[in-house]
Amino acid sequence: MKQLLYAVGAILLAQGQAMAEDTPSNQVVVYISPHEYTHEIKLWHFVKDYWFAQGPLIEPVLVKTLGATLGETAICDAGVTGKVLLWVKPEMFYNPHMRNFYGTINATVYSGSGHALATYSGKSRYSGDLDILPAKSVQAAYDLAIQSFVDKMKADPAISKLLQEGIPSNQSYTPCSMVAVLPGLKR
Repeated sequence: MKQLLYAVGAILLAQGQAMAEDTPSNQVVVYISPHEYTHEIKLWHFVKDYWFAQGPLIEPVLVKTLGATLGETAICDAGVTGKVLLWVKPEMFYNPHMRNFYGTINATVYSGSGHALATYSGKSRYSGDLDILPAKSVQAAYDLAIQSFVDKMKADPAISKLLQEGIPSNQSYTPCSMVAVLPGLKR
């Protein structure tokens, strides 16, 4: 019985040390739901429909844009931490009458310790035809929406302070994979 208690104590101690990481591995870590990679959405047109998964389209643009604006950026993976955690939710709509793509990126920003700080929304409108290179038009609409929300996020002094100073020393960094279960902002 004594050996069992020592074993459980050692496991809990090792787990606590693993969770209490002192420095984050990145400045910004982006969480995109696995649903966005596996569930394709449909843009409707009178003659032709276009199906695509949103995750693979926004991931490289997010890393590039956030990296250039806010510093080292990574996509969420097991055990990755950051000073800022972002939960990004893309949306796309196509109006076949006006031939416009409407992209929206909703991002909830969390501190590295998992406290919700703000929600930003970037919206875009891109003129194009679903019959002619739809992937290019969808990508352009997402690019504009991403740039819109990144500009809003960059202007927030609380985010800038968090990126410079990190979280207080009495808090531990939350792995980015926990973002989906964190509470959002209270309205």
